[in-house]
Amino acid sequence: MKGLLVLGLGLVALAAASRLTLQERVVDLVLEAFHNRSVVQWMYKEQGVEEVTEREYPAGSFVRLWLRLQQTQCPNRPGSRQDCALKRRGRRQICLACVKFDSRSPSRVLDSHMHCRTETQHAVKEMETRHEEKCRTVQETGEAPYHPGRFAFSRGLPS
Repeated sequence: MKGLLVLGLGLVALAAASRLTLQERVVDLVLEAFHNRSVVQWMYKEQGVEEVTEREYPAGSFVRLWLRLQQTQCPNRPGSRQDCALKRRGRRQICLACVKFDSRSPSRVLDSHMHCRTETQHAVKEMETRHEEKCRTVQETGEAPYHPGRFAFSRGLPS
């Protein structure tokens, strides 16, 4: 009985670790994409992850989250991803990230959408709607469309 309990707890811990891993991977993808933009001159650090949504679909795992970033004192140079101190009055970014991972190969990204804005910018309703639509598109990537009644008719046997 104890063995079964330990096995059950192990499976729960493994499931929690895999979820954490997907969230970490999404955060890494956002940071990489953000730092690869030509206009970003300083490194940014993760300050928090909010509103995490994680769903399993037949085609793969979908993760949606909001990520807060803050500017550091290190310049953004290729290959220099060292641990940097935060700028005292550095800029802050809020990023929306939607990523769908392949179920057959979890390391492969099927589709993604990322959008970052400064914390002081107010979200425009039209822009928010557009980004939410793009997230829905990412969420539906690879899923077979369902058409009720499309193939519901059968032919009868010849008389």
